[in-house]
Amino acid sequence: MEYSQVILEMLERIKTLESKVSALEQRIPAPTQKKEPDSLDLVSAKYKKLAEYLLSSGKDRVSLTYRQIEEILGFPLPETARKFKQSFWANTERHSYASGWMAVGYRARVDRSTDTVTFMKRA
Repeated sequence: MEYSQVILEMLERIKTLESKVSALEQRIPAPTQKKEPDSLDLVSAKYKKLAEYLLSSGKDRVSLTYRQIEEILGFPLPETARKFKQSFWANTERHSYASGWMAVGYRARVDRSTDTVTFMKRA
């Protein structure tokens, strides 16, 4: 099997996995109560500035480019944010960086074509 064919097969597998993750995310029920500002204690220190930014915005929907997120954080996003966009921005508590938006009541949705992340308040 040629190297390029192996890569194409891997890309197809990644697309399939991203689709499955997206479907699972849509089935996760919204929490019944809103998080209070003291939920910042649950946020990874590294991503606390993003959580503070979202809280201080007072908006239900905040769209930020990767560059804007990096400016807020004060450091570049890891390469995985660019290589594995869907999985990096997944709304899962297993990722410490996701605490930067989830602990303060937001869900993230990435637009892979524009490298823009929209954070939406959970109802």
